[in-house]
Amino acid sequence: MVSLLILIIFSAIFSGTESAFTSLTPTQIESIRAHFGKRGEIVARLAYRPDRLLTTVLIGNNLMNIGASALATKMTIEWFGNTAVGIMTGILTLVMLVFAEVTPKQIAIANNEFFAVHMARPIWWLSRILTPLIVFIGALSNAIARLTGGKRVRSLSVKGILHAIRQAENLGILEPYKTRLVKNVFRFSELPVEAIMTHRTEIFSLEKMTSVAEALTMVADRGYARIPVYSQDPERIVGIVLLKDLVRNRNHHDKPLRDVMLDPVFVPEYRRVDRVMHQLLKEQLNMAIVLDEFGGFSGVVTLEDMVEEIIGEIYDENETRGKGKIIPIDADSYTIQADITLSALNEFLPVPLSTDDDVHTLGGYITNLLGRIPEPTECVKTDAGTFTVTELDGNRITQLVYHMRERVEP
Repeated sequence: MVSLLILIIFSAIFSGTESAFTSLTPTQIESIRAHFGKRGEIVARLAYRPDRLLTTVLIGNNLMNIGASALATKMTIEWFGNTAVGIMTGILTLVMLVFAEVTPKQIAIANNEFFAVHMARPIWWLSRILTPLIVFIGALSNAIARLTGGKRVRSLSVKGILHAIRQAENLGILEPYKTRLVKNVFRFSELPVEAIMTHRTEIFSLEKMTSVAEALTMVADRGYARIPVYSQDPERIVGIVLLKDLVRNRNHHDKPLRDVMLDPVFVPEYRRVDRVMHQLLKEQLNMAIVLDEFGGFSGVVTLEDMVEEIIGEIYDENETRGKGKIIPIDADSYTIQADITLSALNEFLPVPLSTDDDVHTLGGYITNLLGRIPEPTECVKTDAGTFTVTELDGNRITQLVYHMRERVEP
């Protein structure tokens, strides 16, 4: 009887160990590795070699189950005869299911780090003892897997991480604002700088021969801290002048801007935002000049623009506080700025807007969908609702009104 109890206990340990290791997240594995020394290293080795780990655990578990079944059958025949074998099989199955499978698995999942750390060494040594058998079983299972379509490798993807973040928010582990921050960080690394830049038509710039006195007068009315400087043609940017440098040279009234401006950093429209941020931080600058594919002036982007993509709009003393890019009109209608990125907008829409083309803003999406410049008050229907163009700046959409509607499923 004692031998049977020992077999059931070991079966429970193997079942719990399997669930503990398979439920470990990559973050937990690295945390264990960092805090538990040699045992942590063993946990990481086992966790990152799931084929060897599972084969070892399953061999041990099955040996315990088979041993318990054989021993229980022998004891039943000796004590009660052959007629009681069926009854004992049913009782043993229930006991094994409750005490050697379901219960230890639940306990192990709830305490997976504790289980993994304390079972790491025994499982590691057992895997070394059973190496010949593990190699044989692994080769056989791999051969069968290849015949049935190959072995799928589990990998950590951005979609998987975002799904985990959504789950954490639903469970109350993460506050909504933290969820938005994390999502924005991932979106931030995928956006081209074109999606967040200020377009050249909205930029205030100065000619390089403008005097410091004239520049101070013009800048004072606008409150800019950094101003692009051009040479003869506003499309030809040759520098950036800082307000603090203008103030520092205020006694040199006639000094031209070319003598106080800084060399600009030029970046292409398609460069990712995170790379541009890294470049600006390396150069210790705050503004970059964005060029189109032909090398023409497309717009400017600042570190502030980039930070706003993560934490939201930032206002200083010289700016008028706005209401954001999505402003409610009524329960089902909203005013939306056309330069909002599609990734940010899709977080708000009931049905995400998707496109195979390289467009990243709502204005670009609508123009691309129509295949032409829209007319004022023109309506565009999508699965997410209807967008009505309300403001145009030349050929560029600047504002729309969105009317939400339920998507009709086929």
